[in-house]
Amino acid sequence: MAITNGQIGLINQFIGAAIGTGDAGLRDYQHAARTFVDGLYRLSPKLNNLFHVFIELNPAVVQVDPLNPAAQYEIGLMAKTAQLPKFTVNNKIYNAYNRKNVVQQSIAYDPITMTFHDDSSDVIRNFWYGYYSYYYRDSDYTGALYNQEYKYQPRQTQNWGFSPKYRGPGTPNYINAIRIYSLHQKSFSSYILFRPTIQSFQHDEHTQGDWQPMQHTMQFAYEAVQYEYGTVDAGNVIGFDILHYDNTPSPLINTKAGPSILIDGLVEGVLGGVHNLNQGAYDASSTSAVRAFNTFKNSNLNTIPVASLGQTAAAILRGQNTQSPVFFPTSSSVQDGISTASFGLPGTGSGPINGVSNINTQNDLTPQQQAQNLLQPGTNV
Repeated sequence: MAITNGQIGLINQFIGAAIGTGDAGLRDYQHAARTFVDGLYRLSPKLNNLFHVFIELNPAVVQVDPLNPAAQYEIGLMAKTAQLPKFTVNNKIYNAYNRKNVVQQSIAYDPITMTFHDDSSDVIRNFWYGYYSYYYRDSDYTGALYNQEYKYQPRQTQNWGFSPKYRGPGTPNYINAIRIYSLHQKSFSSYILFRPTIQSFQHDEHTQGDWQPMQHTMQFAYEAVQYEYGTVDAGNVIGFDILHYDNTPSPLINTKAGPSILIDGLVEGVLGGVHNLNQGAYDASSTSAVRAFNTFKNSNLNTIPVASLGQTAAAILRGQNTQSPVFFPTSSSVQDGISTASFGLPGTGSGPINGVSNINTQNDLTPQQQAQNLLQPGTNV
């Protein structure tokens, strides 16, 4: 079968793309790559599941547990979801001879909602109870006091409702700030909410037959927002790498000993275990397998002669290369394939080798001869 000029041009495009010379006519448009990949991913979108939260408690009013001085860091580690700051700009519209003029008057900081895991150590529950018992005295009294008759009786205590424990000048906030870090490309963009106040708090609910993790829901009001950014190192992200952070290097990658353990295992298990169909045994020659793997890994397509690539591509287009994973159907190969497909269709379970027939067959072999060739020693399957 003669190769047309169009097929020759296609071969040249394959060769040019493979060896990096000539007119590589096969390529795709790279608009997205040029936008989101170039410049060290500077325009790539951030992911909403990469974040860290640090709730900065006021040391003047919060008693630090001497047995667990870093418990404050665990509050942020239990954050499940965190809304970023929201703003509402209050405008007023004035009419100037029927022309509308929009004038800004003020900005409102809308409350944000955060959810926390209801952990088994009650980290979040204790955090809420510390906040609740600091501002409100209702939790100080026992059930016996609540069960007493209080109507038309002298009041036994005056401290009900909002009555902070702090007795100094003013009322210091229980929380100094909430820092929400968006993590991306080894960097962070932080949002600092100053003087936050818990506006609402909600425990979860128990449900029979449901297996969802429980959570706490908080809504915070705040007075101002500040923005920061930087790299995730040297403690810039507060509390990120202090508790429960694994600093042990992974044993899967060993830069001093050559290939990684993972690659060595794959090479030994896949390339080193060559199955012999006649003997039904495995060749455990892992040394030669590693050598073959390294040779393939370090090969350079630029060293392959152009003529060899052209001959290989021409054989592929004729449909006569049984070892090639690439097949271009031609009119003759399709007709021959249909006429010799009496031994089973691919994937139907009726073929000669595990129900799989190969469409890249030589035209001068019967199906029985093809199956016999597959059983010869050293044949790749």
